[in-house]
Amino acid sequence: MNRKQFLQFLGTGTIAIGTGSLSATTRHHGAAMPGLGTQNVPRGSWPRKNWAWVNGDFDSIEPWKPQFDRWRAAGIDAILMRTGEVEELERFIPAASAAGLETHAWISTLMRRGLEADHPEWYAVNRKGESTATHPPYVEYYRFLCPCREPVRRHLAEHVASLSAIENLGSVHLDYIRYPDVILPRSLWEKYDLVQDREHPEFDYCYCDECRRQFIEQTGDDPAALPDPPSNEAWLQFRYDSITRVVNELAAVVHGAGKQVTAAVFPTPDIARALVRQDWVRWNVDALLPMLYHSFYLEPVEWIEQGTRQGVEALDGRLPLYAGLYVPELDPEELGRAVRAALAGGASGVSLFEANKPTEPHWEEFARAISG
Repeated sequence: MNRKQFLQFLGTGTIAIGTGSLSATTRHHGAAMPGLGTQNVPRGSWPRKNWAWVNGDFDSIEPWKPQFDRWRAAGIDAILMRTGEVEELERFIPAASAAGLETHAWISTLMRRGLEADHPEWYAVNRKGESTATHPPYVEYYRFLCPCREPVRRHLAEHVASLSAIENLGSVHLDYIRYPDVILPRSLWEKYDLVQDREHPEFDYCYCDECRRQFIEQTGDDPAALPDPPSNEAWLQFRYDSITRVVNELAAVVHGAGKQVTAAVFPTPDIARALVRQDWVRWNVDALLPMLYHSFYLEPVEWIEQGTRQGVEALDGRLPLYAGLYVPELDPEELGRAVRAALAGGASGVSLFEANKPTEPHWEEFARAISG
């Protein structure tokens, strides 16, 4: 997408179908593992599965057990627990399994606080020269690591390796595997008093010395000296490739341990590339959960079908897509419509953000929608 197409995309709200291609090094690994993509499943014929992201206090397991039973009764098959703590996951997996639920480790990948004091150089730098370690964009917690730095990638690899050793873990689920939003979803512009009809320097990442060095080595150009960095296709591709490299390196670690990798991504291939530099069609993962949060883009519920179909067609049957739905913006009837729209678009199931948001009427409508 060039700069003119990018601005047209923002102005019209239209989304082109991303096709994408796979090199020999980025094709799905194809290991025979239960639950998601396997060699024994015909291309594009994935088992139906429904998910829910789970956030909360995991100090005690007892309060969660009744919820596990309720979620499973409603038709949830897998929970994505927001924790990178091995001990918490090891406690929860048996209880969730007893209720019939898979447990997946939901981690914040490149958005990480707590390393600023020891490794300030690890953090992404915007076009103004400001680091997310000291000047995070939008909100205080938006402290993103630079994907080009080898120590960062090694640190992340060690983390996912520790998770991959957990017995019966469903997958390592990568979230925030991207740059900060160079353009926010349209509904958030007013919240932050912004008009993002172009890529502003303070939201454009990463221009750290390591990114600049690698790009100069590849192309001979310093991205910080380009007359119009947003229009430079090579610089854009460099950042797509930087995120893809992190994903595929982490996937190799997890797959090497016999576990699967899933990822939460922006809703369609073109939106993901334009807003956060995610080229997720090329990722070597086992399943993708695009966040088809229609209200973020000022779209009706019916848009979910269109967005889902674009992702499914771009993946061309290579792996399953599970449509992420934003429950806080859906009443029970709308949740049912959203589920049916996702399934009509070719999703292999849906994922709800988040598990503690649906009311009883939501769960009742959800159960009806997934049953056909």
